[in-house]
Amino acid sequence: MFTLQKQFKRPKGILGWVVGKVMEFDNRKINNWSIKQLAIEKDHRILEVGFGPGYCIKRITDRFPDTFVDGVDLSETMKDAAQSKNQQAIEKGRVRLFVQDISQFELNDVQYDRIFSVNNYPLWNNHKQALSHLYTMLKTEGTLLITVQPRGDEERDSKARRYGEEISKALQETGFKNITLSYKDVSPALTVSIKGVK
Repeated sequence: MFTLQKQFKRPKGILGWVVGKVMEFDNRKINNWSIKQLAIEKDHRILEVGFGPGYCIKRITDRFPDTFVDGVDLSETMKDAAQSKNQQAIEKGRVRLFVQDISQFELNDVQYDRIFSVNNYPLWNNHKQALSHLYTMLKTEGTLLITVQPRGDEERDSKARRYGEEISKALQETGFKNITLSYKDVSPALTVSIKGVK
C-alpha cells in the first residue's frame, strides 16, 4: 500500500503509467469542473500544477486554440504520458512541460493569467512556499484555483470542508483577495474548489 501511495505522489515506470490512467479516469469530472471555473479567455497563459497524464492541458488547448499552457509535475513518467497526449501543441510552442517540485518551481520569462491544480495540493511538500511562488507567477488580477477531492483514508465530506477552510486561510495569508469556495458532490467524496485573485 505504501508503494501505491508513493506512486500517486510521483508515478514511476509501468505501475506509474497505470496509476496515471486511473487518475485521468477518476478525475475527469472534477477536471472539467475546474477548467470551467477558470473562465479562460483568448491569449491566456495558464499553468497547471500536477498535470498528471495531461488530460487538462489537452482539454484546454483543444477548446481554447489561442491559449498557452505550461505544466509542472514531480513525475518523469507523467511527463512522458502528457507529452505523448499533447505532442501537437508542444510542437506548435503552445505547451511546455516541466518536472520539478512546485515549492521550488519558478520561471523568470512568464507571468500567468490562470494557475490551477486538481488533486495535487495535498502532495505539496511546502504549501506556504508553493503558494508564494504561485502568487509571484500570477499577473495582477490573475486567478489561482485549487481543487481537492479527499481520497483514501480522507474520503469524507467533512475533510473536503476542512480543506476548503485551510486553503482559503492560506490564500488569504499569501495575499490573495476575492477568495471563493465551491463544492461539487462527485463520487467518491465531496470536492472543493478554492479560488483567489491576485
